[in-house]
Amino acid sequence: MSAATGVGAVESIVTGMLREIWTLGHFDMVPRFIHADYTMLDERAEVRLRGREAFIETVAAFRGMFEEPHMSTTHVICGQDMVAYRWELTGRLADAGLLAPSLRAIERHVPEVQLISHRGLSVARIEDGLIIEEWSEADNVSMNHQMGWWG
Repeated sequence: MSAATGVGAVESIVTGMLREIWTLGHFDMVPRFIHADYTMLDERAEVRLRGREAFIETVAAFRGMFEEPHMSTTHVICGQDMVAYRWELTGRLADAGLLAPSLRAIERHVPEVQLISHRGLSVARIEDGLIIEEWSEADNVSMNHQMGWWG
């Protein structure tokens, strides 16, 4: 972390990114938060995403699943040039066809079945005031269960 980037600034990079890009869909703001050499790594430190365009495509795909998606943090821990944060993406599924057939059958009578909460934990490394590397773990099983896919 450079002398100009304090703990509060590191936290605001993450919270700003979640608000502006994930919640509001302001993809023109990606260069303000995401480094050109961005990589997202999985638990084995293998690259899953590389670069801003791959980041935008991934966020757009997730946002497209929801009507008015909202991404927020529940916990943020900052230190040095790293920040760990628990996140939650909530919203109503934009397409009831994403639900399992058993839930699709009741969806028009119980519309709340389309309210989904997707949670995870990410650790990001900040360089030059931008997120350059990120390791993320998402609770995909819980999201699938909410959508009726138990198998």
